[in-house]
Amino acid sequence: MSIEIFRNIRRLNKIVLTLIRYGFGGFVSETKLIPFFSSVERVLVPGKKGKGLSIPVRIRLVLEELGPTFIKLGQIASTRADLLPPDWVDEFKKLQDMVPPVPFDDVLKAVESSLKAPISSTFASFDERPVASASIAQVHLAELKDGTKAAVKVKRPGIDRIIEADISVMYTVSRLIEKYLPSYRRYRPREVVAEFERVVHGELDMRVEGANIERFYNLFKGDPGVQIPKVYWRETSGEVLTMERIEGTPIDEVDKLRGKGIDVRKTAMKGIELFFKQVFEFGIFHADLHPGNIFIRDDGAIIYLDFGIIGRLDRNLRTYLARILFCLVREDYLRLAEVHREMGLIGEDVSIAEFEDALREIAEPIFGRTLGEISIAALLMKLINTARRFDMRLQPNLLLLQKSMVIIEGVGRQLYPEINMWEVAKPLIYKWMIKERLAPKTIANKTLGRFEEIMGAALEIPVNLNAALKKAVRGDVSVHFVNERLETLPGEVRTAGRRVSTALIAGSAVIASSLIALLSETDAVYFLGLPVLSWIGFLIALILSLRSLNTSRGERD
Repeated sequence: MSIEIFRNIRRLNKIVLTLIRYGFGGFVSETKLIPFFSSVERVLVPGKKGKGLSIPVRIRLVLEELGPTFIKLGQIASTRADLLPPDWVDEFKKLQDMVPPVPFDDVLKAVESSLKAPISSTFASFDERPVASASIAQVHLAELKDGTKAAVKVKRPGIDRIIEADISVMYTVSRLIEKYLPSYRRYRPREVVAEFERVVHGELDMRVEGANIERFYNLFKGDPGVQIPKVYWRETSGEVLTMERIEGTPIDEVDKLRGKGIDVRKTAMKGIELFFKQVFEFGIFHADLHPGNIFIRDDGAIIYLDFGIIGRLDRNLRTYLARILFCLVREDYLRLAEVHREMGLIGEDVSIAEFEDALREIAEPIFGRTLGEISIAALLMKLINTARRFDMRLQPNLLLLQKSMVIIEGVGRQLYPEINMWEVAKPLIYKWMIKERLAPKTIANKTLGRFEEIMGAALEIPVNLNAALKKAVRGDVSVHFVNERLETLPGEVRTAGRRVSTALIAGSAVIASSLIALLSETDAVYFLGLPVLSWIGFLIALILSLRSLNTSRGERD
């Protein structure tokens, strides 16, 4: 028997005993985790814990007792409001940063081994007591050799091996659940474990988080109202992330913020605006914005920390989301239902009228109400239940976005409950939609798409003509003439040819002008946001189109 299998058996044994101690003996029996488990439960486990507590609370306690990997699993499960009931999600949210710290001797060895240098040669000082301790890593305050104040995130020694072993056991348990507990299949346990594996592997390399931080640092570099820590790459490795130390007040300490003269209403609005800016303008957003990761500087600037989990939305997904929110804030439920059909999220057999009524039932109660009066979490659960009812296909990144909106709701409710999230979001969505539709790149892409269609059809003409001639030679073609205005045919052919030629020239002018707009250097002459050469090209295309239209009208007259 290999060491790995022996470890897995020991770990599975600990999981089983912990489940039994918290009153889940029936679950152990049904899943056949112990093949011969029966009424000897009391003999196996003399003490019971969690008596009188609800199932979600007991599960949370089980995860805490099983250690860092399972705590992280619970944290990720708290983002799956589409799979778990609200009371489970709320309970799992309590698992943030509740892990006992690693002894400093182990931290010291990990830092020196990873950076390949004594800690004294890298840092002028390094605090032994961590300021934060999470499931994957813990954070220590330090000072670089040049006197720069830093925060050092150190991965827990041996956590990779522990996580790999635990993931193997999790897959075993999830398969047993799906096999022997049909009622739990709707929670898709193997899918939850697979998502956990994907997310946690990204968090195991500190350089990945460092790259995320640097990306957001560059995105917000010109915004004085936001601060992202710098990454000190020379003191960073796969196990150690060294970044700028930033001072601020946790966003949930509202009284302290007010005492410092911070306008909490303005801060709440800024937070919502920044979130939608990340989603629509950047296409990448911080997906773990709980209060422990958001601080407020004394001048009111918002500080973001911990970029282990981020979400990404490509342009198509952003356009879809903007169209949905655009319809939502205008309360246009028919168009909202049609957008879902156009995006292929609901089948052709779904009644648009029925789907429209379902969307209206969900959304109408939230309008004109403040965050203190509504619950976005409850709203999202209704949306997800509706999605199941109509067999909608849900995008993983949209689910991550929904989870982030739930967190933003909680932060906003703590900071300033009277704020209306939708009223803040509405002008931002309108602005992005207009900008997206009128952007030269969008126009160029649409024009190129039409041009490709025209050229594709033109290229097929010789092939089709050749096939027709072959049929004619073989005598497979019979032609019947009906003499209706035959004498006008040459003129109409000439007119059609002129129209096609003019359309091709006008389309080429539009394409060229759009490409000029996209590829122009910054020192080019601009007018109303576009290079002058682009305006000239668009003007030529307009003149040709008007001329073609007038010619057509004259010939008809």
